[in-house]
Amino acid sequence: MRNRSTLGLLGAILTAASLLATACSDEASTRPEDDTPSDAATDVEQVAVPESIPAGTTLRVGDQLEYLQTILSLAGEDQDLGYEVEYSSFVGGPPMLQAFQGGAVDTGFVGSTPLIFAQAQGQDIVAVAGWASENGSYRLVTAPGEEEIQGWEDLAGRSVAYQRGTAAEAALLQALDAAGVDPADVTTVDVPLTQVGSALSGGSADSAISVEPLTSVYLASNPTAQVVDSADEITDRSSFLIASAATLADDAKTAALADYTARLVRAFTYLRANPDGVAQAVYVDQYGLTPERAAEIVEAQGVGSFIELPGDIEDQQQALADLFVAAGQVPEAVDVSAEFDVRFRDLVEEAQSG
Repeated sequence: MRNRSTLGLLGAILTAASLLATACSDEASTRPEDDTPSDAATDVEQVAVPESIPAGTTLRVGDQLEYLQTILSLAGEDQDLGYEVEYSSFVGGPPMLQAFQGGAVDTGFVGSTPLIFAQAQGQDIVAVAGWASENGSYRLVTAPGEEEIQGWEDLAGRSVAYQRGTAAEAALLQALDAAGVDPADVTTVDVPLTQVGSALSGGSADSAISVEPLTSVYLASNPTAQVVDSADEITDRSSFLIASAATLADDAKTAALADYTARLVRAFTYLRANPDGVAQAVYVDQYGLTPERAAEIVEAQGVGSFIELPGDIEDQQQALADLFVAAGQVPEAVDVSAEFDVRFRDLVEEAQSG
């Protein structure tokens, strides 16, 4: 049996990226003028779940804190695979992208932000499926005893801890944009998601972008800290199952990925029908929260559903990419329509409706 000591970010990673604020969607897009969004959904050949997969096929999956493994296990979808799965564990999207760059993984999942950075860096990676939760979980929290920061508008001249290149950075940029604060006026303390609380309690940052259940754990240990604002209304809550071009060019690996994707879709359906299991297995057993608090978190965040790609997410992703360009995090404009591969569209719809 695998060690589940790091499974507590189930809910946090489920809400790993962000739905854009009205203020962001009103911005003029910096999509290259001579490029137009592709309409690949109308002509691409769809992939179906195969009845059999060639013997000896191995699918190398990049996981984040055993998230994919956990949801498959909770739903019983990790049994009787017709292929081998080799998992590699990462914390956050940036190291996942490095693994893809080195050819170490075939597929994995990231939020909106790493997908944009992958495209900007010229990585041959596409999103083949995506999911989004009902509500976001990003919060602006303060260091113990910090009273001057009461919202996003108070961050000018102050420091904020978060992991660069992740959905936390997207949440911050969108929040600052909505509050009229120049990102250049905010000092970044770049730390892994799991070390945000330590940065705050150790005095390395005035505030941080945190997610559940880490927020509740941090506040329980630091009663003079507080949540001062939420990114619920402006944060894109989508995550993407990504694959390399080499994987999609390999018929055997594509077949395995089709089966794996269908299992993930069914697992989400199971979890939506069994939220108490998520609350107990993750928030109570792993993070030691009370059953009451665990139930509150699961009820507030919800459990994700798979979404059609590219769908509405393309415009939202483009607006987010434009924010990164404006902030100087991405060197030049990108057309995010190239990020999406819709060959698994019908497969996802069938698995979710079945």
